[in-house]
This record gives sequence, structure tokens and C-alpha cells, in this order.
Amino acid sequence: MQNTYTKHSEQPYASHTAYLEIAKAFDRLTYKSIYIFDCIQRKIEYISNHRFFLHNHTPEEIIEMGEGFFHTFIKTEDQPIVNQANEAGFAFYAALPESERKSYTLAYNFHLVDKNQNTLLVNHRLTPLLITNEGKIWKTLGMISLATNNSSGNITLTKDGDNSILKYDIEADQWIGHSKIALSEREIQILRFYAQGLTINGIASVLNLSADTIKFHRRNLLQKLEVNNINKALAYATACKLI
Repeated sequence: MQNTYTKHSEQPYASHTAYLEIAKAFDRLTYKSIYIFDCIQRKIEYISNHRFFLHNHTPEEIIEMGEGFFHTFIKTEDQPIVNQANEAGFAFYAALPESERKSYTLAYNFHLVDKNQNTLLVNHRLTPLLITNEGKIWKTLGMISLATNNSSGNITLTKDGDNSILKYDIEADQWIGHSKIALSEREIQILRFYAQGLTINGIASVLNLSADTIKFHRRNLLQKLEVNNINKALAYATACKLI
């Protein structure tokens, strides 16, 4: 994970430990892998004990590897994408008013590679956790989960409470604004029933609609979310807080 910031001041590190306990508590509640990265000391400070992300290493071993972990286990072809995503994301953060820097989340996909050269496409999200006295990003909170689509990249920036999304065009080297996907109330209903394990006929019965009507809404859902099955639709909608 690249960040061009260097150490700007001596921070009272010992006085900022509450966030670690919060991270550990959050870690116990989620299936996703989280980590905290210190952008000034250039080290991983905390990482989840999640099997799929650690590649059979312990959290302590990953912390010892530091940034080398990302270079070792990210697919070679994806390294330029990851570097460009981080450089563009941190440059964007640097240009923001200080008051807005904690409002944005950077996200992108890349492949993890294990020792047997098996690959796993994951989604990586990170957001500023602590800011230095000079307004620079000090620590970031990162999250790794299974990707909901089939390709590396998909670099985005989202702002908390905002209905727009910025997508990074690698070729043009610029952020392009888009509207977030909006689901209808019926589509949200149907997704929630799928999450509960109901079938098409089961959802139709609960909503007093025909199975063909449920199929119609499902087709619209898949098209809107640009996925090819309802499981991916659920994963995408959950990750993007659409339901």
C-alpha cells in the first residue's frame, strides 16, 4: 500500500490506543478481515486473524512482514493497479479540506496469490482513521473481503452520506463522478427476502405477487448491479449499503 507522506511531527502515539480496542471489538463482529496501517511509521499495526487473507501466516508474522506482505501476496499483474489506486486515492485525500478527509472511502479489487499460485479476487477498502496535527493521514483502517465482480481494478471513492460515487479512469488518470445505484422499494424487499433464504415462489407468496413479477424485478436488479446472479447481487448490495 503506497502513500507518499513522510513523518511530519512527533505524535504522542501512546495516548492514542482506544482505537485498537475498538478495532478488535469490530473484528469480532465481522466476517471480513480488517487491519490498521500506520502511514507515518510505515507499518501494519493490527490485522485480523482471518485464514483466507493471512495465507496460513499468523497475524504477528504479517505485522513483521509489514508492507512486504502486500508485495509478496498480490498478483504481479495487479501490482500496478494497486499502486495507481493508492497514489490516486491519497492524492485526492491530500487535496481535500482537512474537515472532509475522514468522510471518504477508497476501494478497489485485486488478486491475492498463495504459495501454490492459487488466486483469490478480493475487495480492498480503506479510510482515514487518524489525522496528524498537520492534517496528513496518520493511520488508516482497511478491510478485505471477497470481491463481488470478476475483475481487478474497479477503483472508487465514496463519501459518507453522499449519493454520488467517483470512479477512477486509469487510462485518463482522473476521477469521474457517477450517481450511486438506486434500488426501488420493491427491489430492496426482494433482496431482503432472498437474504432470508426465500425462493422465487416463496417471495411471490409473501408479497402476493406472481412468480413472473418477482423474476422481472430480479432481472432488473441484476442489470442495475451489473452482476449475473442473486448471490452476487446480495453481496454487492450489502457492501454498498443498498439494503
